[in-house]
Amino acid sequence: MARAIRYHPEFHTDVLDAAQWYDERQAELGNDFVARVRKAVSDLIAAPGRRTPIEYGMCYWPIGRFPYVVFYDLTEFEIFIVGVMHTSQQPEKWRVRRG
Repeated sequence: MARAIRYHPEFHTDVLDAAQWYDERQAELGNDFVARVRKAVSDLIAAPGRRTPIEYGMCYWPIGRFPYVVFYDLTEFEIFIVGVMHTSQQPEKWRVRRG
């Protein structure tokens, strides 16, 4: 049985804020960031158990080229995509989003 996919309400804001930041530095760089986030999410949905849970029991998927990861929670029935985080941030910030 396939797992349900659920996104935290702030996930898209995370992505758009980071993309805007990159676009302000170089034209089209934000679009590349968004494309790589989409690819990372697609890859993690295809093989969510590929990543080992870290502290707080969440998993993360690297975005590639950019120093960001997608944090997600994995249960038997659901993949909960919690947020996109710069790797310099503290992961406990995302723990509160787990709900």
